[in-house]
Amino acid sequence: MSISIGFRKGLLALAALIVVSFVLLSGCASLSGSNQPQTLPAEKSAPSSYGAGGVGTDSSNSYAVPAPTGTPSSVYTNVNDRKVIMTASVQLETGEHDKAVSSIRGIATGAGGYIESSSTYLTAQDKKQTTITVKVPAAQYESCLSQIKALGKVKSESSSGQDVTRQYIDLSARLKNLQAEEKQLSEIMGMSKNVTEVLSVEKELFRVRGDIESTQAQLNYLGSQVDFSTITVTVVEPQPVVEYDWGLDTAFKEAVRAFIGMMGALIIVTGYLIPLILYFVIGLAVLYLAVRAILELHKRWKGRKAKEGKP
Repeated sequence: MSISIGFRKGLLALAALIVVSFVLLSGCASLSGSNQPQTLPAEKSAPSSYGAGGVGTDSSNSYAVPAPTGTPSSVYTNVNDRKVIMTASVQLETGEHDKAVSSIRGIATGAGGYIESSSTYLTAQDKKQTTITVKVPAAQYESCLSQIKALGKVKSESSSGQDVTRQYIDLSARLKNLQAEEKQLSEIMGMSKNVTEVLSVEKELFRVRGDIESTQAQLNYLGSQVDFSTITVTVVEPQPVVEYDWGLDTAFKEAVRAFIGMMGALIIVTGYLIPLILYFVIGLAVLYLAVRAILELHKRWKGRKAKEGKP
């Protein structure tokens, strides 16, 4: 009986030990779990508005905006990515006019450019003046400008750059969107089931293709303006040096000129007056002869009356 009681106590002690051990293990597990960093739900990334090729659509506008590369503003801050139209104007004075003009032509063609326009005329002092406009590759702009300025004395110079980066990006994005629209319309055309649908889609397709051609032409023109810089050069011969004039020479010339003018005027007036004077003299002569003839007749008549009245 005592053995059974002891056995029961041993079982109870073993059961208590197992329960205590389980509680301790549970507590340690909870403590270790509380020390682990909590995993938060993943933040949903904002949907990108840029599509393939770095171009995305702005929902509030009908044109596409460029996707920045690297940093959001790198497309505007990176000098190499900007589109700038460079123009310059130079006035040169040189005694070798023809040689300078020929050299400018050679500089432009040698750099891979071309002559856009050229005109030459004589000034009031019979000096040659030529205005020549050349187009040179943008990469050769500074070099060509320096060579041209070395051909003579620079009387005036101006240079400017027109940044068309935004315009170029907008046109490129618009062209890409139009091409995508053309592709979609072509697919819809293939799915059209009747003539009405075909004509409707064809009308839109014709409009889109017209816009594509117009946009492409603007891009081509803008690209050519960016790729080739414009340099306008005016080449003049040295003007004669005018010494100080007291004005006597000018006054004498003006007096002679006035005298000659007055004599000319008098000759003209005389030419008008001579016929009038002749007519007046002839009229007086005729009147004189007429009066004299009348007086002579009157005298004769009185003489005849006197003879008839004698006894």
